[in-house]
Amino acid sequence: MSGRVVSGHVTSPRGVRAAGGHCGIKPSRPDLALVVTAAPAAAAACFTTNRVQAAPVLVSREQVRGGRAQAVVINSGNANACTGEQGRRDAWEMVDLVARALGISRALVLVASTGVIGVPLPSERLRSGIPALAASLGPHGEQAAEAILTTDAFPKTGAVQIEIGGHAVTLGGMAKGAGMIHPRMATTLSLVTTDAAVDPPLLQRATPR
Repeated sequence: MSGRVVSGHVTSPRGVRAAGGHCGIKPSRPDLALVVTAAPAAAAACFTTNRVQAAPVLVSREQVRGGRAQAVVINSGNANACTGEQGRRDAWEMVDLVARALGISRALVLVASTGVIGVPLPSERLRSGIPALAASLGPHGEQAAEAILTTDAFPKTGAVQIEIGGHAVTLGGMAKGAGMIHPRMATTLSLVTTDAAVDPPLLQRATPR
């Protein structure tokens, strides 16, 4: 197996599209990202082990148990954390908005939020922002990476091409978080995509914990 680092991002693997834009959570900067695969894909996740966990963490933890996903929606500017039962309802509404906009099962949608803590999510802005983003999907990994930033100085993206058994596969990714890994994953967000064929159990074992 050999590999090389290439210029790229989450849409570098085949069958992955993305979009990023501004829906009004932040005053002017991009604040909403959507990453979608052409078909349901194997999915695995690592979550914070903090005792206090935001509503999107609880929802995505439940969603990913099925081992499949097709879309990830991420907003910045509001973490939907310490928002109680309303926050949980708002996170599930984001799931439903994406599922309807894409015409896919809600069981295939993961959600993440980052930003201000303890403030209710402005769901009315997502109700218009998510369908608009779904309509603009394309090879826009850089836009998606820009839309998830909070205190970061710049977007964080990357891609690697690897040959496995004579077949070329690609891994692409994006992340946000400046000094936010400690403690216990804190508010770091990262998303890695690949066009490699991986069974969900193997993918989960390969995911850092």
